[in-house]
Amino acid sequence: MSTIVPTSTSTSTATTRAGADLRGRAGAATRLRVRSALPGTLLLLVLLAAWVAIKYGAHVSEEKMPAPLDVVTAGWDNRTELLKAAGQTIQGALEGFLAGSVLAVLAAILVASSTVAARLLLPLALVIRTLPIVAIAPLLTLLVGYGSMTIVIISAMIIFFPTLLNAILGLRSVPSEAIELMAMANASPLEVLWKVRLPTALPYIFSGLQIGAATCILGAMVAEWVTTGNGLGYLILLAGTEFEVPLMWAGVILSAVMAIIVFMVTGYVARRVIYDQT
Repeated sequence: MSTIVPTSTSTSTATTRAGADLRGRAGAATRLRVRSALPGTLLLLVLLAAWVAIKYGAHVSEEKMPAPLDVVTAGWDNRTELLKAAGQTIQGALEGFLAGSVLAVLAAILVASSTVAARLLLPLALVIRTLPIVAIAPLLTLLVGYGSMTIVIISAMIIFFPTLLNAILGLRSVPSEAIELMAMANASPLEVLWKVRLPTALPYIFSGLQIGAATCILGAMVAEWVTTGNGLGYLILLAGTEFEVPLMWAGVILSAVMAIIVFMVTGYVARRVIYDQT
């Protein structure tokens, strides 16, 4: 039997085709990323153009609306203070985010498993959701002091309600056939929860987390206004009282960027976790 040995020409052709295929895939991925970023970029340019038009077209004073270049200059000159304050805010918001998320999932498991727990916890969660942050922040300050604990508690309260509702919806959306199949396999309630209910509820849970993640930044900043901490919220308040309007705008824009980044990171983690479960 004769053995067919590929010639150098065929090998070179295959290598060329493979390289072209890889370049084609890379180019398609690049074009997809560009198309995905295009709407956000256009919106940013429109907002910037509107800012300039209002500033110079309506002749708004510097005390009310600084020019974009002045905001950029103030942000760059005070970048150390801004980044340090942003780090403090993110730390408090992240701690509250984690604490509130864990408590919400645990409470959702109780509510989905017991009607008695549902009657007790759901009204309490609704009351927590309806409390205004500005009103409860001074009360929490009196109870726990002017430390970072107030910021953590408020951030946890913000993330708790949307995560709780979405987790309950996800835990109750398990197909009855899956529950019956686990019962036929003599699975324990814990096994049903871990292998069926929680994987099914993950998309719902992460949906609630995305809703509350960006809001945690706002809650932490509001708490900083009351606790007079070292975060971004207090820096913005201090800049306003000292009439450093460009710095105040730079802090507000930075807080918006932080909220967008937190939202995007939560969405990325959600896609990775849900993909790994499938």
